[in-house]
Amino acid sequence: MANFKRILQDRICPEDELWSFSVSDLPTPAELNKRHLVKLISVVSNPEKQEISITLVPCPSNRVTTADPLDKLILVSFSDFRLRCPTKSDPNVTEPAPAKESAAYICRILTAGIMINDSIYHFYGHSNSQLKSRSCFLFAASKDEIKAKVDGFGDFSKIKSVAKKAKRIGLLFSAAELGVTLHPDRCEDIADIQSKEYCFTDGCGLISTILAKQLVKKTQITFRNVRYTPSVFQIRYRGYKGVLTLERKLPKQMLVQFRDSMRKFKEVKDLMLSVVDYSKVSASKKAVL
Repeated sequence: MANFKRILQDRICPEDELWSFSVSDLPTPAELNKRHLVKLISVVSNPEKQEISITLVPCPSNRVTTADPLDKLILVSFSDFRLRCPTKSDPNVTEPAPAKESAAYICRILTAGIMINDSIYHFYGHSNSQLKSRSCFLFAASKDEIKAKVDGFGDFSKIKSVAKKAKRIGLLFSAAELGVTLHPDRCEDIADIQSKEYCFTDGCGLISTILAKQLVKKTQITFRNVRYTPSVFQIRYRGYKGVLTLERKLPKQMLVQFRDSMRKFKEVKDLMLSVVDYSKVSASKKAVL
């Protein structure tokens, strides 16, 4: 399946308004889910090539992709897309279209959706890094169903700024290794340490040694094949984002203390504490359990 590739459209026209394709030999949903693969639609337009293709790639791990079967998802990439138009002197020769037209073409795809084998996929969301790389997720459901799914991850209704709301939803799509289930009664919010002009603990919470070791075991953190406990974890949990530093003297029964500055939205049902990154061991030092 690693070599699977089919050309869905061998020409891109500025006037395209429908993206409906049939792929007769597409692997079954059971095969995709078993191999943890997701369909990748690449929309390419450059001086050498103009095409829309489908391949299969390992699915990025995040809080959203673990919630549904992977065959319901599509990754769409516009990383190599700069719309080109036929020249007036020769229809077979193309020239770069205005940036506004390229953006309009992308908007039409994401608004209309993409149909593969009678299943239509609509815009679902993207992480903040995907926004920079010009890619996003689509999901096989109606727009209303997708909105309900996103709303089910947290309360975004009080966020009035469209850009800020997109950024907060993007936290759900941030690449992260699944960690452990953390019940709300084992964590608490604490105040930030700040002056009138500066927040010294912005985005920095505390994690107990017990939970840190559970994360190490779950995510298989090692250095030179030896397991070790990082001093800092970059995490995503419910509506929180930021880092947790190791604290050996947390109050009894408390596994995590989140700072007020770490909470970006509320009312999240998912209780999975996910690890985005962690501090590494210096090559000159030994790993310690």
